[in-house]
Amino acid sequence: MVETGTKLGRPSVVHVVNRRNCASARLAAALAGLAISGLAAAQPARADDATSPSAPPPDKSGYTLFNPTPDDELRKFTPDRPAKGFSVRTVDAGHVEIETDFVNTTYSNYQGTITRSIQALDPTVKLGVTNWMDVEVQFNGLQYSRLFDIASGRNTFAGTDFGDVFLRSKINLFGNDAGPAGFALIPYVKLPSSAPFISNGAVEGGLIAPFALRPEDFIITLMTEVDVLKTATGNGRYTNFVNLIGVSHPVPGLDGANAVVELFSSTGTDPATPPVYTFDLGANYKLDEHTIVDVGLNLGLNKTSPKAQIYSGISFRF
Repeated sequence: MVETGTKLGRPSVVHVVNRRNCASARLAAALAGLAISGLAAAQPARADDATSPSAPPPDKSGYTLFNPTPDDELRKFTPDRPAKGFSVRTVDAGHVEIETDFVNTTYSNYQGTITRSIQALDPTVKLGVTNWMDVEVQFNGLQYSRLFDIASGRNTFAGTDFGDVFLRSKINLFGNDAGPAGFALIPYVKLPSSAPFISNGAVEGGLIAPFALRPEDFIITLMTEVDVLKTATGNGRYTNFVNLIGVSHPVPGLDGANAVVELFSSTGTDPATPPVYTFDLGANYKLDEHTIVDVGLNLGLNKTSPKAQIYSGISFRF
């Protein structure tokens, strides 16, 4: 089973020890360093999530779901896409945000089996409840998966169904509107709502903790996550740990565009569920103050990770 959602997909495969993981990780770190150095050498531009040196933001503590934040006081629009890191900022009180893929395709090749997955129609709907908290529902969309056995030259499986549903709440503790740093907590639960070949049929959950630093024109995201997931075999549970570092910066010469470079790891205590390491690239473009389109590419760094995941999507608020 592979859920191809950009944020919370977890490939389930057999555990192996890959001695090339360290070399792959060093290569990814070198690539990330080169990309970050290129951004640093670029002409100055202000990142969408960066702190403005102007007057401090207005007091918005009194706004709620039933007393919405006025449009002229909305914070900068910072969706949780592209890439896997989450923004620390919540949706303003009384407003709605929708983020969705246009298309999301994943390719894996492991132990003689090629897996191709395609996902679409997978919106995440967010509702601002207070100035510091929103609630979110993620639908893991229409998914098609095909498994091809290289030795026999035949498809061993092909099927289509809608994915599971995720419920989340984002709680900002500081740095929601401005400041040199920001921090949020995001508890979530997954509700199984799909066919067995798409879903593992288990209720799962966890806690995500993104921390953002905003030096000059950069946004540096440091994120950790702890999940309680179903084991690959049987009905047991195990603890999974996700860690991520991402760097975002405006694209020189292209007003409204931003690029992100990211290193991602997912490791757990289940011997039958191997670690996943990826090197992720993404870019978005602001069409207006309330609409952003994006593209992304995630590259696997070990044999058990998906070889490549390519996606594009759109985010808008109202």
